[in-house]
Amino acid sequence: MYASLIWVLSPELEVMKIFAYNLCLEFVSKGEGQNYEFSLISFADLMGHLFKGMDFDDQVFYVEARHEEVFLQEVFELQTNDIWRGLRVTIKLVFPSSRVKEDFLDDFLDMFKHKDAAGGLVENEKGEYLYIYSRSRWSLPKGGVEWREEVEAAALREVQEEAGLIEVEVLHPLLKTYHTFRRKRYWVLKITHWYKMKASSEEVLVPQKEEGITDINWFSQDQLLEIQKETYPLIREILLSERSIKLQEQISEK
Repeated sequence: MYASLIWVLSPELEVMKIFAYNLCLEFVSKGEGQNYEFSLISFADLMGHLFKGMDFDDQVFYVEARHEEVFLQEVFELQTNDIWRGLRVTIKLVFPSSRVKEDFLDDFLDMFKHKDAAGGLVENEKGEYLYIYSRSRWSLPKGGVEWREEVEAAALREVQEEAGLIEVEVLHPLLKTYHTFRRKRYWVLKITHWYKMKASSEEVLVPQKEEGITDINWFSQDQLLEIQKETYPLIREILLSERSIKLQEQISEK
Protein backbone atom coordinates (compact mmCIF):
# COMPACT_ATOMS: atom_id res chain seq x y z
CA MET A 1 0.00 0.00 0.00
CA TYR A 2 1.36 3.39 -1.00
CA ALA A 3 1.03 6.48 1.19
CA SER A 4 2.31 9.99 0.79
CA LEU A 5 2.64 13.06 2.95
CA ILE A 6 4.05 16.51 2.28
CA TRP A 7 5.50 19.20 4.58
CA VAL A 8 5.73 22.84 3.51
CA LEU A 9 7.63 25.64 5.26
CA SER A 10 6.45 29.19 4.60
CA PRO A 11 9.44 31.46 5.35
CA GLU A 12 7.28 34.53 5.95
CA LEU A 13 5.17 33.11 8.78
CA GLU A 14 7.25 30.02 9.60
CA VAL A 15 4.10 27.95 9.18
CA MET A 16 4.78 24.27 8.67
CA LYS A 17 2.27 22.24 6.68
CA ILE A 18 2.09 18.55 5.96
CA PHE A 19 -0.03 17.25 3.12
CA ALA A 20 -1.14 13.63 3.00
CA TYR A 21 -2.70 13.72 -0.45
CA ASN A 22 -5.81 15.83 0.23
CA LEU A 23 -5.35 16.03 4.01
CA CYS A 24 -3.35 18.97 5.36
CA LEU A 25 -1.68 18.97 8.77
CA GLU A 26 -0.53 22.42 9.84
CA PHE A 27 1.85 22.82 12.78
CA VAL A 28 1.57 26.09 14.72
CA SER A 29 2.05 27.40 18.24
CA LYS A 30 -0.45 29.53 20.12
CA GLY A 31 -0.56 33.07 18.73
CA GLU A 32 1.75 32.21 15.83
CA GLY A 33 0.83 33.88 12.55
CA GLN A 34 -2.57 35.06 13.79
CA ASN A 35 -4.01 37.75 16.04
CA TYR A 36 -7.11 35.80 17.05
CA GLU A 37 -7.89 32.57 18.88
CA PHE A 38 -10.02 29.52 18.18
CA SER A 39 -11.48 27.00 20.58
CA LEU A 40 -9.32 23.89 20.50
CA ILE A 41 -10.62 20.34 20.40
CA SER A 42 -8.87 17.20 21.60
CA PHE A 43 -7.43 14.62 19.24
CA ALA A 44 -10.14 12.20 20.37
CA ASP A 45 -12.83 14.75 19.44
CA LEU A 46 -11.15 15.22 16.05
CA MET A 47 -11.32 11.51 15.32
CA GLY A 48 -14.94 11.49 16.43
CA HIS A 49 -15.72 14.15 13.81
CA LEU A 50 -13.80 12.30 11.11
CA PHE A 51 -15.48 8.98 11.84
CA LYS A 52 -18.88 10.58 11.22
CA GLY A 53 -17.95 10.62 7.52
CA MET A 54 -19.50 14.02 6.79
CA ASP A 55 -18.68 16.26 3.84
CA PHE A 56 -15.65 18.15 5.19
CA ASP A 57 -14.59 19.86 1.97
CA ASP A 58 -11.97 22.50 2.93
CA GLN A 59 -13.02 22.47 6.59
CA VAL A 60 -10.48 23.45 9.27
CA PHE A 61 -10.12 21.77 12.68
CA TYR A 62 -8.06 23.32 15.50
CA VAL A 63 -6.57 20.58 17.68
CA GLU A 64 -4.76 20.89 21.00
CA ALA A 65 -1.28 19.44 20.46
CA ARG A 66 1.44 18.28 22.85
CA HIS A 67 4.91 16.78 22.66
CA GLU A 68 4.29 13.28 23.97
CA GLU A 69 5.10 9.86 22.57
CA VAL A 70 1.44 8.84 22.42
CA PHE A 71 0.44 11.99 20.54
CA LEU A 72 3.41 11.59 18.17
CA GLN A 73 2.22 8.11 17.28
CA GLU A 74 -1.38 9.29 16.87
CA VAL A 75 -0.36 11.97 14.37
CA PHE A 76 1.86 9.52 12.51
CA GLU A 77 -0.92 6.96 12.20
CA LEU A 78 -3.41 9.65 11.14
CA GLN A 79 -1.37 10.55 8.04
CA THR A 80 -0.90 6.88 7.05
CA ASN A 81 -4.63 6.13 6.92
CA ASP A 82 -6.00 5.98 3.37
CA ILE A 83 -9.44 7.23 4.41
CA TRP A 84 -8.21 10.34 6.21
CA ARG A 85 -5.69 11.15 3.44
CA GLY A 86 -8.58 11.31 1.01
CA LEU A 87 -10.30 14.14 2.90
CA ARG A 88 -9.82 17.75 1.79
CA VAL A 89 -9.45 18.91 5.38
CA THR A 90 -6.94 21.11 7.20
CA ILE A 91 -6.02 20.03 10.74
CA LYS A 92 -4.17 22.74 12.63
CA LEU A 93 -2.14 21.19 15.44
CA VAL A 94 -1.74 24.01 17.97
CA PHE A 95 1.18 23.61 20.40
CA PRO A 96 1.57 25.63 23.63
CA SER A 97 4.84 27.20 22.43
CA SER A 98 7.20 27.35 19.46
CA ARG A 99 9.79 25.32 21.37
CA VAL A 100 7.34 22.47 21.99
CA LYS A 101 6.27 22.53 18.34
CA GLU A 102 9.87 22.43 17.10
CA ASP A 103 10.79 19.57 19.46
CA PHE A 104 7.78 17.61 18.25
CA LEU A 105 8.69 18.13 14.59
CA ASP A 106 12.30 17.12 15.21
CA ASP A 107 11.14 13.79 16.62
CA PHE A 108 8.51 13.33 13.92
CA LEU A 109 10.89 13.92 11.00
CA ASP A 110 13.47 11.59 12.55
CA MET A 111 11.03 8.75 11.86
CA PHE A 112 11.89 8.87 8.14
CA LYS A 113 14.85 8.29 5.85
CA HIS A 114 15.67 11.35 3.76
CA LYS A 115 16.00 11.75 -0.02
CA ASP A 116 16.34 14.85 -2.22
CA ALA A 117 14.20 15.74 -5.25
CA ALA A 118 13.75 18.84 -7.41
CA GLY A 119 11.14 20.30 -9.73
CA GLY A 120 9.91 23.40 -11.49
CA LEU A 121 6.96 25.74 -11.81
CA VAL A 122 7.26 26.74 -15.48
CA GLU A 123 5.51 29.85 -16.83
CA ASN A 124 5.28 30.91 -20.47
CA GLU A 125 5.00 34.37 -22.03
CA LYS A 126 1.19 34.22 -21.78
CA GLY A 127 1.24 33.78 -18.00
CA GLU A 128 0.26 30.11 -18.29
CA TYR A 129 1.74 27.34 -16.13
CA LEU A 130 2.96 23.92 -17.26
CA TYR A 131 1.24 20.89 -15.71
CA ILE A 132 1.74 17.16 -16.25
CA TYR A 133 -0.94 14.48 -15.83
CA SER A 134 0.12 11.39 -13.89
CA ARG A 135 -1.62 8.95 -11.54
CA SER A 136 -5.01 10.49 -12.39
CA ARG A 137 -3.99 13.97 -11.21
CA TRP A 138 -2.49 17.14 -12.63
CA SER A 139 0.81 18.01 -11.00
CA LEU A 140 4.16 19.72 -11.64
CA PRO A 141 7.28 18.11 -13.13
CA LYS A 142 9.81 16.91 -10.56
CA GLY A 143 12.11 13.98 -9.81
CA GLY A 144 15.03 12.65 -7.82
CA VAL A 145 18.45 14.28 -7.54
CA GLU A 146 21.17 12.06 -8.92
CA TRP A 147 24.52 11.31 -7.26
CA ARG A 148 26.72 14.46 -7.10
CA GLU A 149 24.15 16.42 -9.12
CA GLU A 150 23.39 20.03 -8.16
CA VAL A 151 19.80 20.53 -7.01
CA GLU A 152 19.08 23.32 -9.51
CA ALA A 153 20.52 21.25 -12.35
CA ALA A 154 18.34 18.32 -11.28
CA ALA A 155 15.22 20.50 -11.33
CA LEU A 156 16.01 21.69 -14.87
CA ARG A 157 16.77 18.16 -16.07
CA GLU A 158 13.53 16.75 -14.66
CA VAL A 159 11.43 19.47 -16.28
CA GLN A 160 13.10 18.89 -19.62
CA GLU A 161 12.75 15.11 -19.39
CA GLU A 162 9.16 14.94 -18.16
CA ALA A 163 7.80 17.68 -20.44
CA GLY A 164 10.05 17.24 -23.48
CA LEU A 165 11.12 20.89 -23.29
CA ILE A 166 14.44 21.99 -24.76
CA GLU A 167 14.75 25.71 -24.01
CA VAL A 168 14.01 26.29 -20.32
CA GLU A 169 15.45 29.00 -18.08
CA VAL A 170 15.68 28.76 -14.30
CA LEU A 171 14.76 32.11 -12.72
CA HIS A 172 14.95 31.67 -8.96
CA PRO A 173 14.21 29.25 -6.08
CA LEU A 174 10.59 29.11 -4.83
CA LEU A 175 10.39 26.91 -1.76
CA LYS A 176 11.03 23.42 -0.43
CA THR A 177 8.33 20.86 0.21
CA TYR A 178 8.61 17.62 2.11
CA HIS A 179 6.60 14.50 1.36
CA THR A 180 6.87 10.99 2.67
CA PHE A 181 6.06 7.65 1.14
CA ARG A 182 6.31 4.11 2.36
CA ARG A 183 8.89 1.89 0.73
CA LYS A 184 8.48 -1.71 1.87
CA ARG A 185 9.13 -1.63 5.63
CA TYR A 186 10.20 1.97 6.12
CA TRP A 187 9.12 5.54 5.33
CA VAL A 188 11.12 8.00 3.23
CA LEU A 189 11.13 11.78 3.64
CA LYS A 190 11.63 13.28 0.18
CA ILE A 191 12.77 16.90 0.20
CA THR A 192 11.70 18.61 -3.03
CA HIS A 193 13.40 21.87 -4.05
CA TRP A 194 11.12 23.93 -6.29
CA TYR A 195 12.32 26.54 -8.80
CA LYS A 196 10.52 29.12 -10.90
CA MET A 197 11.29 28.66 -14.60
CA LYS A 198 10.20 30.08 -17.93
CA ALA A 199 9.74 28.57 -21.37
CA SER A 200 8.01 29.41 -24.64
CA SER A 201 4.48 28.28 -25.41
CA GLU A 202 5.80 27.41 -28.87
CA GLU A 203 7.85 24.53 -27.48
CA VAL A 204 6.63 21.06 -28.45
CA LEU A 205 5.39 19.22 -25.34
CA VAL A 206 6.23 15.50 -25.12
CA PRO A 207 5.07 13.67 -21.95
CA GLN A 208 7.54 11.15 -20.53
CA LYS A 209 5.25 8.11 -20.76
CA GLU A 210 7.80 5.70 -19.25
CA GLU A 211 7.37 7.70 -16.02
CA GLY A 212 3.59 7.34 -16.13
CA ILE A 213 2.93 10.82 -17.56
CA THR A 214 0.02 10.58 -19.99
CA ASP A 215 -0.67 14.24 -20.77
CA ILE A 216 0.86 17.69 -20.45
CA ASN A 217 -0.60 21.15 -20.94
CA TRP A 218 -0.35 24.87 -20.29
CA PHE A 219 -3.06 26.29 -17.98
CA SER A 220 -4.17 29.88 -17.44
CA GLN A 221 -5.13 31.16 -13.98
CA ASP A 222 -8.83 30.63 -14.76
CA GLN A 223 -8.21 27.10 -16.02
CA LEU A 224 -6.26 26.26 -12.87
CA LEU A 225 -9.40 26.96 -10.83
CA GLU A 226 -11.31 24.51 -13.02
CA ILE A 227 -8.85 21.65 -12.39
CA GLN A 228 -8.34 22.41 -8.70
CA LYS A 229 -10.08 19.20 -7.60
CA GLU A 230 -7.92 17.21 -10.03
CA THR A 231 -4.63 18.24 -8.47
CA TYR A 232 -2.96 18.00 -5.08
CA PRO A 233 -3.66 20.69 -2.45
CA LEU A 234 0.11 21.02 -2.11
CA ILE A 235 0.27 22.54 -5.59
CA ARG A 236 -1.74 25.50 -4.31
CA GLU A 237 1.03 26.16 -1.79
CA ILE A 238 3.60 26.37 -4.58
CA LEU A 239 1.38 28.77 -6.52
CA LEU A 240 0.85 30.87 -3.37
CA SER A 241 4.62 31.10 -2.92
CA GLU A 242 4.94 32.21 -6.54
CA ARG A 243 2.23 34.87 -6.14
CA SER A 244 3.79 36.10 -2.90
CA ILE A 245 7.15 36.61 -4.63
CA LYS A 246 5.47 38.43 -7.53
CA LEU A 247 3.64 40.71 -5.09
CA GLN A 248 6.84 41.51 -3.23
CA GLU A 249 8.53 42.36 -6.54
CA GLN A 250 5.67 44.69 -7.48
CA ILE A 251 5.85 46.44 -4.11
CA SER A 252 9.62 46.89 -4.32
CA GLU A 253 9.29 48.43 -7.79
CA LYS A 254 7.00 51.20 -6.49
